[in-house]
Amino acid sequence: MGGFNKTSYQELDKKKGNYNVLFHDGIIKRRSKAVFEKLVKKADCVVLLQAACSHKTMWEVKKLSRKYAVPVTYPRSRGVSEAINAAIEVFQNKAPFFAS
Repeated sequence: MGGFNKTSYQELDKKKGNYNVLFHDGIIKRRSKAVFEKLVKKADCVVLLQAACSHKTMWEVKKLSRKYAVPVTYPRSRGVSEAINAAIEVFQNKAPFFAS
């Protein structure tokens, strides 16, 4: 969640082919909570880009991640590679998740 490079995420997804990126720009809009809930329920892991999301988005997604027991990580970078690497680290149990 967060960022503006949806196309870059999709391109990297096609190149690597071993994961599927569910993208949201992190901007709160009308009915965003319902959209966040659908995405979190589908996700195996949530990557929340700190530099690209509002606090409101972070709190809402954090709450949903707990509700559905989906690991969440918070990289500081906005970069596509950093976001993907953060998710990989969660799956390899090298990064903490379910932040308090």
